[in-house]
Amino acid sequence: MKVAIGQITPKTGDKEYNCKKMKEQVIKAAKGGASLVVFPELALTGYNCGDDFFRVAETLPGESTSYFESLAKAYDIHIIYGLPEHGLTDVLYNAAALVGPEGFIGSWRKNTLPGHATDLTGPGAFPDRRFFKNGSGLEVYETSIGRIGLLICYDIFYPELARLITLKGADFIVGISGSPSFEKDIFEPIVKVRAMENTIDFVFTNLVGTEGDTTYWGGGCIIAAGDAKRKVPGTPEICKASYDKEEITIGELDIHNKKIRSFFPVLRDLTSDMYENLKKAHDHLV
Repeated sequence: MKVAIGQITPKTGDKEYNCKKMKEQVIKAAKGGASLVVFPELALTGYNCGDDFFRVAETLPGESTSYFESLAKAYDIHIIYGLPEHGLTDVLYNAAALVGPEGFIGSWRKNTLPGHATDLTGPGAFPDRRFFKNGSGLEVYETSIGRIGLLICYDIFYPELARLITLKGADFIVGISGSPSFEKDIFEPIVKVRAMENTIDFVFTNLVGTEGDTTYWGGGCIIAAGDAKRKVPGTPEICKASYDKEEITIGELDIHNKKIRSFFPVLRDLTSDMYENLKKAHDHLV
């Protein structure tokens, strides 16, 4: 199966512009033989909307899912993209939607909301905690291209969440982010670790370029933990997007190849004691 990473620079609050840009990349992905194209966190609106998040947020399913459903059907492709979601009146979530040729399949809500600085040298902070409520579900959706689980940006920092999706039976994990440039050296290795510690394929995409005062580091990649068809022998990285430009990057996965689990048996060696002890330690945090 071919998977496309759709790396874009969104125009803040301009859904029509961003949808047009994503449409162009959907077409490129489909022409490249991809069965799935993955766009970054908040790709529909950008990350710097401020109070306009309340104006541009949508219900799921909603306006944009209808738009992408028609594209998915026309080009026989699955599409994942990030957007702000309306829950209850004026309750927002940082979310992602999945549509396919058969229509709307499902959605995810970001579980962990960052409140730390967006720049190590400045006072700014990610807007998540100001505007969004944290989600709690991590569904794994059965599709014609496999069982898909998803994490949104800061969620990827938590090994417990990727492990949960793996144990729920995902064939591969998708991670979408809007990570600024100062996080690159912190974030980049974590993606590979999440794949290898769960012996599961991981598709990662990030915003790129500059949106307002924020510059993103791009660098999307596909990590195929169990696939022998590797771009560089001895590494699990199938493909890598650039750090500084919008583009479609396509890699090939064999999601049914889990041979790595027979000689790297991290899932076999898990014990319930690990989780029970973790819970006990967490309950005693001061």
